[in-house]
Amino acid sequence: MTDFLNKIKASLFRKINKDGFIGKLIEKFLTKEFITYVIFGLLTTVINLLTFYVFKELFIFIGWDGTLNGLISEGTWLYNILVDGTDYLDANFIAWVVAVVFAFITNKLWVFESKSWKPSIALKEFIEFIGARILSFVIETVLMVILVTFLSLPEMLSKLAVGIIIIILNYVFSKLFVFKKKQ
Repeated sequence: MTDFLNKIKASLFRKINKDGFIGKLIEKFLTKEFITYVIFGLLTTVINLLTFYVFKELFIFIGWDGTLNGLISEGTWLYNILVDGTDYLDANFIAWVVAVVFAFITNKLWVFESKSWKPSIALKEFIEFIGARILSFVIETVLMVILVTFLSLPEMLSKLAVGIIIIILNYVFSKLFVFKKKQ
């Protein structure tokens, strides 16, 4: 893969000044790590979206209104806001769990190349990864509620838009906090 990236860079630099702004951006982002993160990030997003769609449709089919709807008393202000159901939040949670497991394995092995499965190292990475993903899940859930419940945007469109933000956040969290390289 490195030879392939070097050929692409060489081809681009024949047309672009290597020392200019665009050249420096290409040099910084056209790396094996970044390209594999984008590839596995897209696969993770596809898995997330498919899981979300399947469970959202399943919940509609079985008449599930959502966990929150069963926990909130009728007539309260929160119930009135969420009267149309919170099944999309349940589907979103299930999709998140499936995507996080897939993302941890692919990020560990192929993106950031952390090969150790020594229990102390792998467990530390997994806990940090889950912690970062919980933070991004909270951000994703808040954005989904804003877009779907308050702005009445379609669920899948909202999920796609929020997904772009979450991919960027997850890369930053993984690179800086979870799979950081030892200097």
